[in-house]
Amino acid sequence: MPEVKGKLIVKASNGKGFKIEGDEGWFNANDEAAKYLAKFEKGDVLVVTWEKDKVSRKVTKVVKAEEIKKEENPAAFTCEDCGATLKDGKYKKCYMCNKKAPAKTETKSDTGSSGTGSSGWTKSNYGSAEDVAGKEVGCSANCAASILAGRQEDPETLLEMFRILCNGILEHVRTLK
Repeated sequence: MPEVKGKLIVKASNGKGFKIEGDEGWFNANDEAAKYLAKFEKGDVLVVTWEKDKVSRKVTKVVKAEEIKKEENPAAFTCEDCGATLKDGKYKKCYMCNKKAPAKTETKSDTGSSGTGSSGWTKSNYGSAEDVAGKEVGCSANCAASILAGRQEDPETLLEMFRILCNGILEHVRTLK
């Protein structure tokens, strides 16, 4: 059976007839092929398999050219880590490999002069004990400030109340670990 590849330029109102750019004449899709033809829009590149029936060309199969490429080489897009098949080339890694990828361990410093090298790159301490302790202090200070919001004491009394609350909250958070 002959095959033709081309851009869809016209679809008939009955949903079965269509024309391909660069090919003269109409193609007539059978009921099965008409189901697939309904999914395609003008401008889609199609591969049409057809057979001659007296004067008309009866289409037995119609698919997008992109789908043919996938059928020929389904492993064309694979994860660079585990080798899993990807549906397209939009991403280099599959969802699971991308999810378990380690966080970047280096960050660019703002000034460029406080780094460990002349390039201005410094090691990140994300997730380290110092980082976690800093976050705990910040969270307890935020909580204490929220509790004291709107109070009408003098500044020294407020500061003392803040210190007591902040330290108490911090101690409570650390005992929960």
